[in-house]
Amino acid sequence: MLRIIRFLKPSSLKNRLFVAFLLLIILPFFALQVRNHIQIKSLYEQRISEQSQVQIDQMKEAFEALKTSMLMTALQLEKEPGVIAALHQAEAPEQGAPSVVSPKATNPENPVVRTFLSLKSQFFSAGDQIHYALSDLNGKLYLSYEPAGDLGYEQVMPPDTASRLLSGTEPAYIWADEMLTDANLKDSRGSRMLVLYMPIKGSDSLPAGLLRISFDYRQWLKSYSNHFLIQQGYYVLDQQGEVLYMSDPANSIPRDIGDMVRRQQEDPHRTYIVHAATSSIINSSYIPSVGWYIVAQFPLEIFFGDIRAMNRQYMITFALFTLLFIVITFFILSAITRPLLLLKKKMSEVIVKNFQTSIATDHYKGEMLEIADTFNTMTKDLNRMVNRLKMEERQREAIRFQMLLQQMNPHFLLNTLNTIKWNAMAKGDQASADICISLGKLLETSLNSEADLIHLQEELGLVEAYAAIQNFRYDHRFEVRYEYEEALGYALVPKLSLQPLVENAIQHGFAKLKSGGVITIRILEQPGARLVLEVEDNGTGLQKAAAAAPSSRKRKPIGIKNLTERLQLLFKSDASLELTGLETGTLVRMRIPLLMAKPYGNGGQPNVENIARGG
Repeated sequence: MLRIIRFLKPSSLKNRLFVAFLLLIILPFFALQVRNHIQIKSLYEQRISEQSQVQIDQMKEAFEALKTSMLMTALQLEKEPGVIAALHQAEAPEQGAPSVVSPKATNPENPVVRTFLSLKSQFFSAGDQIHYALSDLNGKLYLSYEPAGDLGYEQVMPPDTASRLLSGTEPAYIWADEMLTDANLKDSRGSRMLVLYMPIKGSDSLPAGLLRISFDYRQWLKSYSNHFLIQQGYYVLDQQGEVLYMSDPANSIPRDIGDMVRRQQEDPHRTYIVHAATSSIINSSYIPSVGWYIVAQFPLEIFFGDIRAMNRQYMITFALFTLLFIVITFFILSAITRPLLLLKKKMSEVIVKNFQTSIATDHYKGEMLEIADTFNTMTKDLNRMVNRLKMEERQREAIRFQMLLQQMNPHFLLNTLNTIKWNAMAKGDQASADICISLGKLLETSLNSEADLIHLQEELGLVEAYAAIQNFRYDHRFEVRYEYEEALGYALVPKLSLQPLVENAIQHGFAKLKSGGVITIRILEQPGARLVLEVEDNGTGLQKAAAAAPSSRKRKPIGIKNLTERLQLLFKSDASLELTGLETGTLVRMRIPLLMAKPYGNGGQPNVENIARGG
């Protein structure tokens, strides 16, 4: 898996930035847009569903109110004296006499018909969908509507229903969903209606007639829904899911609408249903008194248009804009990384062209211009540094060549000195031979340029050789005394570091002294792995020597100055050299790190070690 990730991981900066743009900007923006689209759509669906549910709940309440009013008018009709009197006075119609009393067939002042018209007016606009039919026990019919042709008693009052109501064992009234075929009504003929059957009792509390109230709920639903703000399809379903009414037969209704509505009613949250096949929102409300469901179906195309086409258009538009952004981003990243690629190319040419390369800054601004200027400055500085190093290297080579040439003279002098030594010894001049031996030792040490640090005992040997030569020169005016522990003989000190101090004491301290000069060399060990070398004389002293010297010589001796520089080069700030004037003479104190290098054959280590580490 890691190999696949590493393989898919872009290597170039441009591709990395491009992938980062896709992952961190485009994809989150795409997900955010999809989320917003879904949320907006869900919000509209929820608002539509809430309004739709409010409408069908209002329709349910109005339906229940009409149903209650039908029952109340039936009870009110039972209390009308004129109606009860007409039922008690009625006789069996004679042969050829009319058996139906309707608003047009008889005098409209008929008390029963007049009562029907009065009761219908109580339903206001729904009165046109309420139809009354009253029958006495002899078969005479009173209607609030005009019959469709010759009308018989059994067409209005089904025998089974009449016998059940008159038997007294059934409920006081019966609700039924029946087809109305006896009315000559333009909109209601042949329509299914909600029918109330109820016996009308006389003053003796015995049935005097049968009442049928028909409610054309289909026409009422159609008329009632026209006043709603949201126009949608309405359905009435029975408990088996059969469709009793459709406001628009052309609507596409889901096949499993019954199961959907039952599940919706069982859901405690009563959430709306979005039917994808019909692109509609379905809400429902249950009417327990009749066991029906009022269902509202809102086609989303009314609000959103063609949802699939809209989603497809949205995705295509967003994809085109995303592609445009990607292309623009790619060109922007190319413009950003192009100078970096040029910088990479120029950097690879730095060595090949010997730092003689630069980037043109005419086409850059901002950070790219700063990078180009910095690169050009860097190449110029590198070029100057390389030229300086080359010049220094040439100078070192020239100095080395001069040193090689100058070493020829000391070698010649050393060879000549050896010749003089052997000649003096051959003639018995031992003093001259000793001087030659001491001088040869000093010359040989100066010619050995490989070692900067030597053992203390070797340095003291050089001091003895130098002192022997100077004693011969100054006719033994001074003596050199040594005070040190023998264990410090293998301490490392700078080569020819004590000789300049002794030379300074002889030349400046004993210049006017005829005899009795003493030079004391002390070697001390201090805590913290420090080595102290002191050269003390009893000569003239610093102030007197400076006052007696010519003005041109009133500066620090060259030997002391060179020694100070050598200490700085060897030990940096860990070494010091100081001159102190005494009442009689001068004290020169030199402090350096204590380094021990015992020879391997004498029990020491084969390398230089610090005495602080147990050397």
